Amino acid sequence: MTLFIALFGGLLVILLFSGLVLSLFPKVRKFGIGLTITSLLILLSLSFVYNNIGKKSYSETVAITPEKYRKIKEGMTPHEVKELVGGSPRSEEIEEDNYFTWEYAGEKGIENDASADLIFEDDRLSSKFESGLLTKHNETDSKETYESETADEEDELESLKSDAEYEIESIVEDNYTTASIEKIEINEDMGSGEPDKFIALVHLSFNAKNSAKTSYNMTEMFSEDLAAKIGSDNDSISQLSVFWKVPYISDKNAAKFSYERSGDNMIIKSKSTVLK
Repeated sequence: MTLFIALFGGLLVILLFSGLVLSLFPKVRKFGIGLTITSLLILLSLSFVYNNIGKKSYSETVAITPEKYRKIKEGMTPHEVKELVGGSPRSEEIEEDNYFTWEYAGEKGIENDASADLIFEDDRLSSKFESGLLTKHNETDSKETYESETADEEDELESLKSDAEYEIESIVEDNYTTASIEKIEINEDMGSGEPDKFIALVHLSFNAKNSAKTSYNMTEMFSEDLAAKIGSDNDSISQLSVFWKVPYISDKNAAKFSYERSGDNMIIKSKSTVLK
């Protein structure tokens, strides 16, 4: 509907412009003025209809039919869903920022009390569920089942993160007597394109009293060793960054070494230091 209005409006603008041009010529001035006025009036009427009737229809609560439910696809925006269904859901549940659920009453389903739930994340439809619209109530995967499965996946993800953090802690504590752990962060690697891959951010302190050059050499050696052990022992870590403080030299971050996975190894990607 919106596309039709846009195309028709564009045609009216062209006719309006044509009328203005024709009105400049005496022989067709009367026709040009008439075309201009007619196009302008239709354009204003179209704008009124769109703003007062078209938009209002999207704010009205509507039911959803099996045919429309089938056409709703994951990845649609809320506006696209409303445009397809023809109106708003009967209820909306906002659980957190950029995560909300629309519930529609079902119409012409196989059961009288049919309904459909649409779950949106980051302004895109991520999941949809129906009950009594296409399948009987006791045959439908419920929203509770989906939420339970999601919770299980999140628990498993947190367990993998904890395992990676514990492994890094063990390597540092067992091998580097002059270093201590400030903080370890394990984040999902959303850019890897693979599930259960993480970026490890390891903040360490080098506590020995050495010159700046020796301190740099030692932090680089420890970082290389940590990357090598992680590369061979934990394939869930795809990127590793090691940040070093050297309290004897400076109270700020003194060095950083970044690595990325290449097969069973972690190769250096970048390094920086303020140690001289």
